[in-house]
Amino acid sequence: MYEHKITIIIYGVLACCGSNNYYTVVQISDAILATLAYYDGLDYPLSAFELYRYLVNPQRLKPNIEVVEAITLKDIYEAVEGLLERNQIQEENGFYYLRGRSGLSALRLAREKISAQKWRLCLRRAYWLQMAPWIRGMFVSGSLALGTASSESDFDILVLVKPSRLYLARLFLSGMALLIGARRTRYETIAPDKFCFNHYLTTDALRIKHESLYNAQTYARLVPMAINSTLVGKFFVENLWINKYVYNFTPHQQTIRRAVRPSVFLKGVARVVEFIGQGRIGDSLENWARQYQQKRITNNPATHASGGRVVYTNTELEFHPHSFERIILDHYNATIRHLGISMNPEPDSGLKKIVGQLFKAGP
Repeated sequence: MYEHKITIIIYGVLACCGSNNYYTVVQISDAILATLAYYDGLDYPLSAFELYRYLVNPQRLKPNIEVVEAITLKDIYEAVEGLLERNQIQEENGFYYLRGRSGLSALRLAREKISAQKWRLCLRRAYWLQMAPWIRGMFVSGSLALGTASSESDFDILVLVKPSRLYLARLFLSGMALLIGARRTRYETIAPDKFCFNHYLTTDALRIKHESLYNAQTYARLVPMAINSTLVGKFFVENLWINKYVYNFTPHQQTIRRAVRPSVFLKGVARVVEFIGQGRIGDSLENWARQYQQKRITNNPATHASGGRVVYTNTELEFHPHSFERIILDHYNATIRHLGISMNPEPDSGLKKIVGQLFKAGP
């Protein structure tokens, strides 16, 4: 850390003398260290390309600096070489991590093997979910999307839903998952290989309202599973706030996909149910489903637990009553402070909040 501070002073002096390139190197190096610090909390080393793609925005570290317009992959490689030479980071099997954290590479490879097996099972089970009406798309998030799944991991899913049918869609989707024995219930602390539908958004309200470094990194890594490219693009365009935290995030870079084998028959069944549930009949059923589910949500003790967030409105349902966000950000803030690269702690996205609209009728 002492050597790193001396390096910053030297580069800063050179920058003041008119060599702006040196100051840029420090910005990029600090951003790389911050990115490794964040993923250190997840025991996850990164490749050079991942450092480029998920780079913590340098302005999160020093808000008043003038950042270069673009940070290229070449810039990342050059900064990484400097960090290796100064023994600030280490490398193994093409993965980079903070000094003193050897063993993360082997752990990542072991987790990726487990994740590959779980992906096959997830896609097989998700095949049957095509029968659920009013579902317009699904992303995989959490440990499976990151590739850090363990044998006990479930399948975290972000669901996009037709407007004015949020609660009916959740009812049918949960029912389908229950029928195939793949629905995680509120009573299960550990539910290996089951679906955890912990976030729903209607397609007319795709913007994530709760911003933080944790959420930015999480949503930047979403993996489209059962969704068309147009809606994928619309979702990420609505959430360009991610760039405030993840410098090189761009929607068109979301190339990692895991497609569910399409079924004309299952989708046809869903469309028939949607046709029946149009108009007043559907509106009445949606109002009933909303009231029934919101009552269950408010009566659930987990809804009122500290350290998480539960949202239930007409356009969003979020169930993270016991979020890891604060733990990850506390580790990140302590690490960047220890490294001497920033004294600006990252706040959480507003945990310990319950956002609800009880028994509100209408779409």
